[in-house]
Amino acid sequence: MQYINGFIGCIFIIIAMMHAPHPTPLSWLPYLGAAGLAFITLKHEIRLPLARILAVCTMLTMFFFFAAFFVVVPKLAADWYQYQTGWSAVCLIVGAFLMLPVLSNYSCSLKADCHEARAVRRRASFSVPHHSPHHH
Repeated sequence: MQYINGFIGCIFIIIAMMHAPHPTPLSWLPYLGAAGLAFITLKHEIRLPLARILAVCTMLTMFFFFAAFFVVVPKLAADWYQYQTGWSAVCLIVGAFLMLPVLSNYSCSLKADCHEARAVRRRASFSVPHHSPHHH
């Protein structure tokens, strides 16, 4: 999942750079924030209160992208693909769907099962499991 979220963060950086010269000021900012949220998931241990805040921020960012998409789409012309506004709409819907794996990562970190699985993986790479017959 970390590779996917790292890739998603890179996509958001590219989209943010594409929006930098956009006539609407700060249109790149939500994409840069989304990249930050994606890259934060690469950190192994996130404390529970912070994970909760980041999950809410990710959800709000995802809903922002969906809402902005549905505001822009009715105004698009039939030949939308020839204009910057049309491609901005594409970036919005792509951004909204790219937030799903990021949100999934934060919601997993809020569950006890996820904490246990990470703890087992961490122990497994450095020690012999307790149930092993060779363990003394």
